[in-house]
Amino acid sequence: MSVLLNLRGSRNAPKPRSFPKRLWLVPAGGVLILHLLSAPPEAPLTGHGEAATLRAVLERWQKRQASRAAPETLTVPLLPSRALGLPSKARGLLRLNLLNGSLEVTAEGLPADAPFTLWLVDNRPGPGRSVQPEEGDVLQKIGAFQASAEGSASFRTLLPRELLARFEMDLAVIAHQGDPLELGILYGSPDLLQRLAFGGRPWSPVALPTSPDPSRPVFAFLLPSVALAEGADRTTGQDLERLIARGRQIFVEETFAGNGRTCATCHRPDNNHTIDPRYIARLPQDDPLFVAEYDPNLAELERPALLRQLGLVLANVDGFDRPGVLRSVPHLNALATSITTEVCKEHGGQGDFCEDEAFADALGWSGDGAPGSGSLREFTLGAIAQHFPKTLNRVPGVDFRLPTDEELTALEAYLLSLGRSEDPTLADLTFPSPIVERGKLLFDTKQNPVRDGKVVFGETANCNGCHQNAGANSSTTGANPTRDTGVENQGDLPAQLLDATVPLDGGFGRDERHNCGAHFDQPCFGDGRFNTPPLIEAADTAPFFHNHSVNTLEEAIAFYNTDAFNRSPGSVTSSGADRRVKLDSAQVVAIALFLRTLNALENIRSANALLERALKQREKSARETLRLALAETEDAIEVLREAALLPYPEALAKLERARDKELQALRLGFAPLRNAAIRTAIELQREARSLMVVEHRG
Repeated sequence: MSVLLNLRGSRNAPKPRSFPKRLWLVPAGGVLILHLLSAPPEAPLTGHGEAATLRAVLERWQKRQASRAAPETLTVPLLPSRALGLPSKARGLLRLNLLNGSLEVTAEGLPADAPFTLWLVDNRPGPGRSVQPEEGDVLQKIGAFQASAEGSASFRTLLPRELLARFEMDLAVIAHQGDPLELGILYGSPDLLQRLAFGGRPWSPVALPTSPDPSRPVFAFLLPSVALAEGADRTTGQDLERLIARGRQIFVEETFAGNGRTCATCHRPDNNHTIDPRYIARLPQDDPLFVAEYDPNLAELERPALLRQLGLVLANVDGFDRPGVLRSVPHLNALATSITTEVCKEHGGQGDFCEDEAFADALGWSGDGAPGSGSLREFTLGAIAQHFPKTLNRVPGVDFRLPTDEELTALEAYLLSLGRSEDPTLADLTFPSPIVERGKLLFDTKQNPVRDGKVVFGETANCNGCHQNAGANSSTTGANPTRDTGVENQGDLPAQLLDATVPLDGGFGRDERHNCGAHFDQPCFGDGRFNTPPLIEAADTAPFFHNHSVNTLEEAIAFYNTDAFNRSPGSVTSSGADRRVKLDSAQVVAIALFLRTLNALENIRSANALLERALKQREKSARETLRLALAETEDAIEVLREAALLPYPEALAKLERARDKELQALRLGFAPLRNAAIRTAIELQREARSLMVVEHRG
């Protein structure tokens, strides 16, 4: 028998200065144990989102910004919104000096000899409002300019501070004939990191400062505020946790007035933020994922056989006026480490406008998976139009609603907070297993050696060139390499065997060509390039590649032995170095065990981060967080057990014991006992890690 006594006392009783709110009496071996509990503030429910990850991403962005020639300059790409059905080759760039208010806009691809107006938009909050300019928003006309005969334009001005008091720049719009509501051509918005870095206090006062410090970015009051605690430092963990928790809530629950799907319909938090055929097979028939099967208005939204058998979703990456391609759902783990593009040659950084190719972030498998500038912030707009509509007319405000500025900001925070904040340094890691250590060496050697003028194969897998430290970045550029590695040119692609009408996927770009496929004689749209995924999380996110054409990690590694890769542009570097691969089967196994080990280590890190958070949560939130931790631990066990060889049997046994403790914690409603089980699980995971890797610092 347990007894709960409320010790708050009567209204008139004197209150001790520090007294616990509740007294629990519980039996233990016939003895009543007294627990005095003072309920601590509950940690927000952030799911896999980690404030430490987001804070590290922000710090890295700030360092990169500080190293630029004009660190006080806000740079916003301006591009058409494909989510709103505005196909155009026009593009532009807004630069705002936050110290003196000087603003410059450059653009190209505009209608020739036409007049345009630059507007800044302050979105009004409220039900039914969206991020796009609408009636009721505060619209500030900045100036007019004329496009040249070639369709290029430039505009410069000095912003009047008094005119913009209490104004926040949610959006910049270049509009034809001066109407931003109906005739917008190009759109751009500051992203989350810009808002956090530039828009925080004390730079965004309610009123303009009377004597501003000239060393401070006084025009940063234009940056939209982020919904954090009033007066708080917006980079602290607690406030970032609240923002991440809001983003998680939107990600999991918000349908945007569409067909019932949410972001989590395809990016399942308990399945590494993706879906696969095994997971799909467990879902009920009425799951929103299958809306094309039971809603006649959406019969063409998906190809159900390919969704169920291969885990492929339909994506109109070349425009809704062209056939959609079938792609797997990219996982979202460590997204912040993998989306910086390397194509911005002129301006040199993520988020900058590029003269040669216009996309800000490497997303959606081909780098152009988001509308507009291709930024993570805008990815949501494209995803809603593609996957959430009530009908295939895809009319905003009818078939779905567009997100608000606040929702986009929170979603961006959640996405940037998922998983690791950086790639490990492989040179600092030693693996006790000689097989795994050999796999690391094969993986981490950059290119084939040359002896007596001849390329020698079989001594390296050449992975490091595109997957530095097993992440998603080039070892040469330090950014995501968008490459044509021949994946789409394999023979007998599963999707086409199931449905011969499936179009070949041309990857990045929309230009039509007719040299695609295994025999280089099929039509497709694009130049064949796809962006590179991180490999640390690969082992538990099978099947593999953008088309789910191979089933296991070992098969994915062996693909690079094939003619499809060795004849592809990706097998030769820009400097002409030969990166063809010829591995023995035993070498494939060694590399796979190395990647499986990295995956299990990341599962342990993630599981323990979740378990530590569960210790600070009350029962309902703690159970939700525990379930996610359990999924991570089970993933670690699975990726190790799926290998035919078991290099770490002792570590595997400890992981299985940790899983049992997590299951026990889920069954316990009494917080002290639940937390004791959680702490034991954490320690077992740490012990498992120590058996798998030795880390050298310095």
